Amino acid sequence: MGARRIVVEIRQLGVRLEHEPSAPDAGRRRLGFRIGIDTGGTFTDLVVMDEDSGQVKVVKLPSTPDEPSRAILAALEQAGVDPALASYLVLGTTVAVNALLQRRGARVLYITTDGFEDVPFLQRVDRKFHYDLDWERPLPLVARRDCLGIRERIDYRGETVTPLTREGIEDLIEAIRDRLADTDVESADVAFALNFLFSYVHPHHETVVRKALTAAFPDIPISASHEVAPIWREYERASTTIADAAVKPLLSRFIGSLDQGLRERGFSRSWSVMKSNGGQMLADTAGERPVQTVLSGLSGGIIAGQAFGEEAGASNVITFDMGGTSTDVGVVSDGRVGYTTAWEIEFGLPVAAPFIEMTTMGAGGGSIAWVNKGGLLQVGPQSAGAVPGPACYAQGGQEATVTDANVVLGRLNPDNFLGGDLPLDADLAHRAIARVARQVGLAPIDTAHAVVEIAVENIAEAMRLLTVQRGLDPREFSLVAFGGAGPLHAAAIARVIGTRATLIPPHPGLCSAFGTLLADIRVDKTWTHLVRSDNPDLADLDRRLETLVREAVEDLGREGFGGEPTIRRSANMRYLGQNYEEEIPIPDGTLTQDSWQRLIDGFERHYEAEYGYRIASEVIEVVQLNVSAVGESSKPRLSKLTPQAPAAARARRAVYFEPQAPVACPIFERSELSPADVIEGPAVIEELDSTTLVHPGQVLTVGERGLARLVWA
Repeated sequence: MGARRIVVEIRQLGVRLEHEPSAPDAGRRRLGFRIGIDTGGTFTDLVVMDEDSGQVKVVKLPSTPDEPSRAILAALEQAGVDPALASYLVLGTTVAVNALLQRRGARVLYITTDGFEDVPFLQRVDRKFHYDLDWERPLPLVARRDCLGIRERIDYRGETVTPLTREGIEDLIEAIRDRLADTDVESADVAFALNFLFSYVHPHHETVVRKALTAAFPDIPISASHEVAPIWREYERASTTIADAAVKPLLSRFIGSLDQGLRERGFSRSWSVMKSNGGQMLADTAGERPVQTVLSGLSGGIIAGQAFGEEAGASNVITFDMGGTSTDVGVVSDGRVGYTTAWEIEFGLPVAAPFIEMTTMGAGGGSIAWVNKGGLLQVGPQSAGAVPGPACYAQGGQEATVTDANVVLGRLNPDNFLGGDLPLDADLAHRAIARVARQVGLAPIDTAHAVVEIAVENIAEAMRLLTVQRGLDPREFSLVAFGGAGPLHAAAIARVIGTRATLIPPHPGLCSAFGTLLADIRVDKTWTHLVRSDNPDLADLDRRLETLVREAVEDLGREGFGGEPTIRRSANMRYLGQNYEEEIPIPDGTLTQDSWQRLIDGFERHYEAEYGYRIASEVIEVVQLNVSAVGESSKPRLSKLTPQAPAAARARRAVYFEPQAPVACPIFERSELSPADVIEGPAVIEELDSTTLVHPGQVLTVGERGLARLVWA
């Protein structure tokens, strides 16, 4: 796409945002406008909201992966705003996760207790495919030669077993110098990952070694496990600390470059980065704790999906974000976003940090259609990406993709893709689909339809994993569809999984950037400690909880929040002898015998609901205490649309909903729709960054704030 740009002022399209003053943004002085950014591997999206008028501008630019800040600064300039007038800026980014997935992180030197250097390679005993003898474990993000041990040891009670000595530290430094002899540290990305046994109980040895390494190698960043992942389970802690070290130089450089560019343009305030848990943190802190931003760019979409569900009165929603390369699916149940600490770079490479619970899969508009050795048609996870992209992009891509299939079916307008900024070559799409059709022995139209249906089934299966397999009925949920390709496929997916309604936000392609403006400040703290239900020290547990709460509130203050936070406490619990835990809320107030019993009862009720039984009279263990402190920020809100006459179709186009015959389908412009419109399918709704497909038998209406609702008649 080169330097093509897309700039739209949403207010001109009949939609704007208004500030809701009832939710104070404590600790922050209001100025002119807010800036929300979502930078991904393909596009960089910018949302600018004027806090006085509610006027909003959005900018969409191709990303610059070699220097992500360049696209962001260019988007600011093209938006025509003065950064000096911004009240605050929030960034969501996929820089960290892309670096991990593509293994483009720094060279990591892993330093651990002598004798445990192989832990990152031993990994766990589970296998991705139990009966696949050819399956190999993924390699960790560190070379075996770069795993170094130091003589020291602390036991599970925090007591020293093997003292740390000056000679041991000097030997370690010499070994590191030997490893780095062939590396130009000044020009190459190198980082240290420290992970000593039981450092989460007593971090003294890690702290001493980090201080010595900082003095000896001042230009090399260090990740210490007692700060990055203060949890038990040695391998999970090792993998997380290595991942943090791997992306630390890259993310620190990115944040530093963007901060410098903002300062040069007059922005003088602190700014924030989205965290994987759906909150935000100051940019300075993000550079020190990059592992907390791994799913930064994805969490904004789920936060926005939750808000649009609330706008429609739906407390149960499935968020569906489909872009060019991947699809992200999340669940909001009873108005609550789910959280997890079980995310993996790939199977067997865990990152133990707080994440919004979601499923990411290789299914997007650029997913490639191919035929396996058995002659069966497959779609994805391989992707044509942005360059060369689908065949219809006319940028050298030859493979047929989901986007090409939609062009062949008439569902996408080749002359109005991205507002006409990227015209599609329909002839190239037909040729690509025809090549696949010859391989499977079908007509091109049948093949194109099959490609879309397979993509729909793949995504529907991911949604089942997050709902049905967790005991949730998707028929009680609404689907919030966004991303460039989400609204195009949402109706078909909703039919497969049986959701009540489909909600299409205004400008769905920039929904994740809008979500950054909705994020609260959130801090999560954990403490690993084993406590048996038959012999609890409640006074000690209560002191630990108070310490975690105090530390979380202090971190909120350092991250710019000055109001009264919301505190949530929970415990990871299991039956004695089990290896995995369930997270159970801890009753408010001081822990007493009564509240302790309520916690135990809560675990048993949860366990029975989850697994269908409980183990009477069995000892229960608390393994970990958790505290979340949330500082609420003020929320932008959609304003009411200006009343206008019902929209008229701009044109008609032949669209295939089934392979047998095309339907003469009316084409509407999204910006012309208002609450006066009731559009019966079949129909196509086009806008700058997305296309909504209304199937026969469906009805689309528009709410007073511009949110489209799609239901089966």
